[in-house]
Amino acid sequence: MKVIKFGGSSLASSAQVRKVVAIVKDDPTRRFVVVSAPGKRNSSDTKVTDLLIQLYERKLAHKSLSPVIEEIFSRYLEIGEAFEVDEEHLAAIRLDLEAVNQLPIENNPHLYDHILSRGEDNNAKLIAGILQAEGVNARYINPKELGILVSDEPGNARVLYKAYKKIYKWADSEAVLVIPGFFGYTEEGNICTFSRGGSDISGSIVAAGVKADLYENFTDVDGIYSAHPGYVHHPEIIKELTYREMRELAYAGFTVFHDEALMPSYRAKIPVV
Repeated sequence: MKVIKFGGSSLASSAQVRKVVAIVKDDPTRRFVVVSAPGKRNSSDTKVTDLLIQLYERKLAHKSLSPVIEEIFSRYLEIGEAFEVDEEHLAAIRLDLEAVNQLPIENNPHLYDHILSRGEDNNAKLIAGILQAEGVNARYINPKELGILVSDEPGNARVLYKAYKKIYKWADSEAVLVIPGFFGYTEEGNICTFSRGGSDISGSIVAAGVKADLYENFTDVDGIYSAHPGYVHHPEIIKELTYREMRELAYAGFTVFHDEALMPSYRAKIPVV
């Protein structure tokens, strides 16, 4: 049984999502799908997460949120319409984005985390709807329902050990579960995000929680290169690494894996591809 995770560039457009659907359908052992927020479609585009930062800044400045909400929603709409997903999925995304208007600013240390988490949360709803439209028995599951309990450290949450037992209860789910990455819930029910890039952390936590046989982390390059392909032409792909070697490379600036993302898999002795 496998846990798979897709980064923002792999979910940036309907063309990219079509590849994701094919990957999920290709292997019935891929039972848990962790998703990031939609990334850039091209070099001049803006990530959904960066649009959400704009949304947060406008809210603090008491400016209208409507223009940014429309821009964010259009990203989900473009992808959803290409797959003819059920209207209720898109309606739920719009309602969720508009609900940001009602969030209190004063005495709300979790406001930034809550707003930023909307990118992943709504994308998980959309991808679940797309998989359903494509004939897959799939469902969205919120991290709170799944059991991803985290420390109350906004922007730098750590998974609580007790979370793994809660997550394991879903190991035999008949449906493919689509899970938003990047955030969990405190024991008081507040949203807290991992450090940025933390959807990799979510994938690793889910893999450890359900005791997966393999954690597959998909991105838009063919593997971990010996040098940056943006600077060195045709660098060799490293075929195998220890967890420790990968962490060293992550600390040195290799962006294929978030530097904290491997620890849950490492502790659970789950191979990562």
